[in-house]
Amino acid sequence: MPNLNVGFLVCGALCLGAHAAEMVNVEYIHNAIKQKWDITVPYNAALENPRVAANMKYLLTAVDVANEILNGEKTTNYGNGEYATMQAADTIASIQAVESLVKFKPKFFMTTNTNVSVFKMDIFASGRFFIDWGDGQTEILNIADPAEGAELAHSYATPGQYEIKMAGRATGYEASNAQAGYGTFVLYNTARKMESDIVQIRGSLGAIFPTIGDGSAPGSQPSFSTSFQYTKNLVGPIPSELFDGVHGAPIAYMFDYTFLSCEKLSGSIPKDLFAGISGAPATGMFRKTFFDCSGLTGQIPENLFAGITGASAPAMFHGTFYGCSGLTGVIPSGLFAGITGAPQNRMFAGTFRDCINLTSIGDGVFGDISGNAALYMFSYTFSGCTSLTGPSARTTSGKYLYEIWPSATADQVEDCYFGAATLSDYVDIPEDWK
Repeated sequence: MPNLNVGFLVCGALCLGAHAAEMVNVEYIHNAIKQKWDITVPYNAALENPRVAANMKYLLTAVDVANEILNGEKTTNYGNGEYATMQAADTIASIQAVESLVKFKPKFFMTTNTNVSVFKMDIFASGRFFIDWGDGQTEILNIADPAEGAELAHSYATPGQYEIKMAGRATGYEASNAQAGYGTFVLYNTARKMESDIVQIRGSLGAIFPTIGDGSAPGSQPSFSTSFQYTKNLVGPIPSELFDGVHGAPIAYMFDYTFLSCEKLSGSIPKDLFAGISGAPATGMFRKTFFDCSGLTGQIPENLFAGITGASAPAMFHGTFYGCSGLTGVIPSGLFAGITGAPQNRMFAGTFRDCINLTSIGDGVFGDISGNAALYMFSYTFSGCTSLTGPSARTTSGKYLYEIWPSATADQVEDCYFGAATLSDYVDIPEDWK
């Protein structure tokens, strides 16, 4: 804590509205915070004896530090306010301050179904997390090992609809979780048959599970693999700030299956949803991210993947928009323009499959990719896109895909343009592509 002058003034009517009571020492304040919130506020390093009397400035500064620990960032400044006097602190003022002024600041909110009785979720991250279950019950999680994580199941005395609030900040992640099928924050886990019970989300999940540093060290990037998959009653738009705080290069399977089969989501995909992500592609990074999100509408944002640049990776955009039948308009020019190098297995397999309302493919939608063809690299990419008109897909060099790989086989490009017979160059497309 900052260096504070610890006063010994006799207490009168206190600034927090308490009546005169027993004067407290510094140790009392720290113990009260520990008992209420299970957090340890460090003592002022200048203090030689924690049992000296505390003044209001010390009390309120301790509250500020407690709030910073709870929320992962500085959120209050009571210690420099008008009540931060040298007047002595007493028991009533201290308890009132700890009870009413120390509080976590929710950053992510989930509204449950109307008849939820048990709510389940997993957290695979180290750190301190706070959950308000919406029924008057709160929970403090101290997770030391991100691989162990926490499997939560909260029971409600009365089934109903509740708003769950979350706060805290992760300090580390298990680097292999996503590859094993586990995201950092998961509401539905196929391995344990967990069904989630949410109908709406708001706020920033990335504020609780942010990138640590620049994200380059192992265990410093969160994964949102499977976070909301199969939440079939989830309605409303995807919050534009959902992944604020997540930045740097992607890791393998980072947004794999994130919204898979969230068929009641509505509205457009936020244009800055992945704005913080930049760097070389990673395996499966956007695999089936919006798979079967048939309620999403509008155009695909032109800069949705603008930060992704470098050599292609296996399954990087496998089925990303598969089944997004509500998406409309042009597939933006240069959507994947940053991708370079030789093809990888399944890199664009089924990316736009069954997007029946997409109308055309923008210029140079794919980057400068060339080299030996890979298995399933463009299999079913535009299959079922029956409303497409204009030319088929080209790279930034202006070449059609089938011009770059004229001898591609069915196991590499099978049904890439199946059903897209209204493309202007459809007759020129080799049979194995359609």
